[in-house]
Amino acid sequence: MTSLGRFLIVGCVNTVIGYGAILFVQYVLSAGHLAANAIGYLIGGSGSYLLNKSFTFRSARAHSEALPRFVLVVVGCYLINLLVLEISVSQWQLPAALAQGLAVLSYVFSFYVLSRQVVFRDQPRSH
Repeated sequence: MTSLGRFLIVGCVNTVIGYGAILFVQYVLSAGHLAANAIGYLIGGSGSYLLNKSFTFRSARAHSEALPRFVLVVVGCYLINLLVLEISVSQWQLPAALAQGLAVLSYVFSFYVLSRQVVFRDQPRSH
């Protein structure tokens, strides 16, 4: 299986884990919806980092290098997502549902490429 296939599997698994955590925190622990969402995203983000590092890209890069890069890539990809969404709606005048879909695809594509090339790419060994 390719890293892209593993990446898509991790994304699906991580979505279920994050959403499950949100529902658990909100309905079982009786937290408010904003707190539940934040906790769910933290759990989901942690799962994404760990699964992509170990399973998707099988990276040996140290956490001290990979984790800060991961956080920056997540923020950067979210900003790309927002840019695509705004251009799709305001410039291209696409229906909101289609614009959201394009924005999500831009996030997935940019997150995969940057995770592979920037976050989890192992450095060549010096001899």
